[in-house]
Amino acid sequence: MKYGLTCDNYDLLVARANGHCELCQTAESRTTRGALVIDHFAGGDLFFVRGLICDRCNSVMSRHDRRATWGPSSLPWADKARRYHLAAFEQPTPEEFKQAEQIIASRKPYAVKDRILTPVKGPKTYYVRLDRSLEEIASKLRHHLTAGERTELAELLAKASTPPR
Repeated sequence: MKYGLTCDNYDLLVARANGHCELCQTAESRTTRGALVIDHFAGGDLFFVRGLICDRCNSVMSRHDRRATWGPSSLPWADKARRYHLAAFEQPTPEEFKQAEQIIASRKPYAVKDRILTPVKGPKTYYVRLDRSLEEIASKLRHHLTAGERTELAELLAKASTPPR
């Protein structure tokens, strides 16, 4: 029951998205990670699920929720983000929407320069979904692995496919 969703509610959420980001309509298979994320609003003791969106639109909604300044390239998304917020999957009451707006208005405006940078220890973990086509898997691996790592992987795969003696 992640995000407080029952299995039936999650199925309804997936059906509502129909395999596309609910904000920009990008097909799930064409998103950065090949999957949509559950978008939600959280603030104070208010929490509600809005829908399924891609990573890029998750950043847009983060800007919406943090009262960030909309720049020239992001400004067209401000109205879309608000409409999407008001069409939340869990259908908050008008009072809850008003409370959400008060929470957003009370937050300090967010700017990239305000981020606290945390050093990353060790190698970054990447996930490759094996339910994708071999071309998509190869593309992800090419993108995230160095030439040496790709060579090492090819050698390991060749070893794994060689029958034992």
